[in-house]
Order: sequence, then structure tokens, then C-alpha cells
Amino acid sequence: MSRKPAPRWAVMLLTAGAVLLPIAVLVVLGTGELLGAMGDEVGGAVLRRIALAGGMLWVIDLLGLLLVLALNSLGNGESS
Repeated sequence: MSRKPAPRWAVMLLTAGAVLLPIAVLVVLGTGELLGAMGDEVGGAVLRRIALAGGMLWVIDLLGLLLVLALNSLGNGESS
């Protein structure tokens, strides 16, 4: 049986998230720090919290990618 347990679109989606989420988190965090330096403490704090949530989402995405790839590698084994 050559069918993989996880669909290809799931692997691609999780991989794209693993690559793009840290970039988005850094942009939001940098903007929050910039706002804080310009005197908008409330806006900076909100964007820092959003960046923290994005970082947690990135960790969840990486764990999901790890699990999906592990399932795919287990599905590749040939049964005798």
C-alpha cells in the first residue's frame, strides 16, 4: 500500500506556516517596538501580545508538522 496517512496539502500547508509565521511574528514585533519607542505604549503592547500569540502558533505549527511527517514516515514502511 503506497498511500500516505497524511494528505500532501496538509504537509505543504504546515511547511508554509513554518516558513512564513516567524517572518510575520518578527514584523509585528518590530512594529510594536517601534510604536512603543514613538510613545504609543498601548499600541506597542497590543502588537507585542499579538506577536507572542503568533509565536505560540508557530510552535504549534512546528509540532503539527513534526507529527504529520512522523505519520508519513511510519506509513512508508512495507508490511510483510
